[in-house]
Amino acid sequence: MRDNNENKCYHAAAYVRLSKEDGDKVESDSIGNQKDLIRAFVNNKEDIIICSERVDDGFTGVNFDRPSFIAMLEDIKERKINCVIVKDLSRLGRNFIETGKYIEKIFPFMGVRFISVNDDIDSLEPKTFANNLIVPVKNLMNDAYCRDISIKIRSQLDVKRKKGDFIAPFAAYGYLRNPENKNKLIVDELAAPVVQDIFKKKLEGMSSGAIADYLNDNNILSPMEHKRYIGLNYATTFKVNGKAKWTPTAVLRILKNKLYIGTLIQGKKSSPNYKVKKRFDVPQNQWICVENNHEAIIDNDIFESLQEVLKADTRTAPTAKTVYPLSGLVFCGDCESSMIRKNNGTSENPYYYYICSEFKSKKDCSSHSIRAVYLENAVLLALQEHIKNILDLDEILNVIDNIPYTNRQVQKCHQKLAEKKKEYERYENNKMRVYEDFKDGLLDEEDYHNYKKHYDEKSVEARQDIKNIEEEIQKLILGKTEGQKWIDYFKEHRNIEELTRKLTVQLIKKITVFENQRIHIDFKFQYEYENIFAFKGSI
Repeated sequence: MRDNNENKCYHAAAYVRLSKEDGDKVESDSIGNQKDLIRAFVNNKEDIIICSERVDDGFTGVNFDRPSFIAMLEDIKERKINCVIVKDLSRLGRNFIETGKYIEKIFPFMGVRFISVNDDIDSLEPKTFANNLIVPVKNLMNDAYCRDISIKIRSQLDVKRKKGDFIAPFAAYGYLRNPENKNKLIVDELAAPVVQDIFKKKLEGMSSGAIADYLNDNNILSPMEHKRYIGLNYATTFKVNGKAKWTPTAVLRILKNKLYIGTLIQGKKSSPNYKVKKRFDVPQNQWICVENNHEAIIDNDIFESLQEVLKADTRTAPTAKTVYPLSGLVFCGDCESSMIRKNNGTSENPYYYYICSEFKSKKDCSSHSIRAVYLENAVLLALQEHIKNILDLDEILNVIDNIPYTNRQVQKCHQKLAEKKKEYERYENNKMRVYEDFKDGLLDEEDYHNYKKHYDEKSVEARQDIKNIEEEIQKLILGKTEGQKWIDYFKEHRNIEELTRKLTVQLIKKITVFENQRIHIDFKFQYEYENIFAFKGSI
């Protein structure tokens, strides 16, 4: 075989690759060093000419879906090159099966000479028993190395997520990565008011489509265009027009994102392993969620109210951009199904009424029909009376601002804080004890690491709890807790004269309609309201 190729000149491609998975070997495996090594090797070979240098910088060796490698294969098919040279086998790939397939089947079939300089492998040379053994073993080692690195990276990313570190490349609309700490989020002062406006419009009853139209009509940059405007190198496959516009989907995505109340949720998607890059949805109970992780843009009560609205039937009126004031809030008193608004008249002379959506399919239920105007007037009067009962009682407001009330809450928080600090100290002491047991030979290395990992996780959780309690104490002192802010919602609607979507969403949980047009209203913040009366009676 050697004699038949003595005078043949090989047109070679120098293939070099580097990725993050190469860890601490980045310097020795740098693109420049790989090229220099291959050039020096070819200088001593009169039968090889380098025709091209193919570089895949930043691409994993787990698969062969790499642009320069694919381009090199095209050159081979077009017979521009018939030799491939790499620094070592790991540069060709780290996938045991696929790398072996290229070396043993694809390259020989296409008449390509393969050379791995550091491994002293040249397919033109007669194969020896040692080569037949060494090549598969080295490929297997490269594969195993990649697997170990993948496991370590996944573990490190999970630790970061649990600590509340933001690890995605781009922050969601409304936030930016902190220049001083890339793993923390700060409010984007340009986009945050738009997010607040989106929630406000939805609270007022506008549909997602109407909000998107409003934003586009007012020339508000969409999330993608905003990222480009502020200088981020952002791209997506979802863009279909020259300039990305706001869409109902984009608006809905913002309305459902807990990021805006300060909660960071990560780990929603994953891949099966380091070889299979296809992503799949992770079950919700396995998501990594860290509350109070960054500054909130939206109040928690407003966010939770809107989530209930989004779950309900909130269709817009045929000729309007907003939903009806009571949409999604009215339910049947017997079967608990939602009640829908219908028109039994004409467009010129309408007769609107609410009716149980399921009464025809359920034998034990009737229509519970009630005229819309009667129901809406009754709800308005009930709301006016409920607000009056709260705001006109100055003594209740005084109780809310009463120092003993706040002091009692602060005292309870301090007790929780002391208990949590003891718990944290206990975990830290346990870590020290298992380390001492390991040093004394009472624990083997595997048991020591298992115990340490367990106590590390518990310590992190306790530390986060301590932080949350300290923040709660500070809010209590400043009068900014959720339990103290609820009264603001009633103050905002002190002088209401008509029923609006914002009013019903903020103050009403549920409206139940029984037979004979009897209605029951579940107001929000009832628990806080009753607590104030209970405290008032105890002082």
